[in-house]
Amino acid sequence: MEDSILLEILKEMQKKYQCMSEIERITREVGEFLSRNDSTSVQMLLGMRQDEMDKVDLFDKNIRCLISVLPQAETDQVEYWMRGQENLRPNGQISEKIIEKGKDIQQILQRTIEIDKYISMRIAGTHSFYN
Repeated sequence: MEDSILLEILKEMQKKYQCMSEIERITREVGEFLSRNDSTSVQMLLGMRQDEMDKVDLFDKNIRCLISVLPQAETDQVEYWMRGQENLRPNGQISEKIIEKGKDIQQILQRTIEIDKYISMRIAGTHSFYN
């Protein structure tokens, strides 16, 4: 497998992780400002969070583009690694780092979803997206 492509995928995953961290931070702040009934700040933060989500979409698009040049068998392997799954054995240091970053991204995503779920349930009750 081409190490240069894997390295570029890893770089995009790192950028994605940084945006995901920012999304988590902003989501926590949304919860704090909601508890203070500060709707102006909440609206501002939601806009900031959307900007970060748009960046994540761009990084995902870049990653898909990089993966598209790989043969199908390698594509499947890299996609497993990106989800933090070690089903298919890593073949080097870069692939191990991709698995590690994939696990980090999955963890931060789960934490953010839990925070968002709490906020949504608090605001919308039984009409929440999560019900």
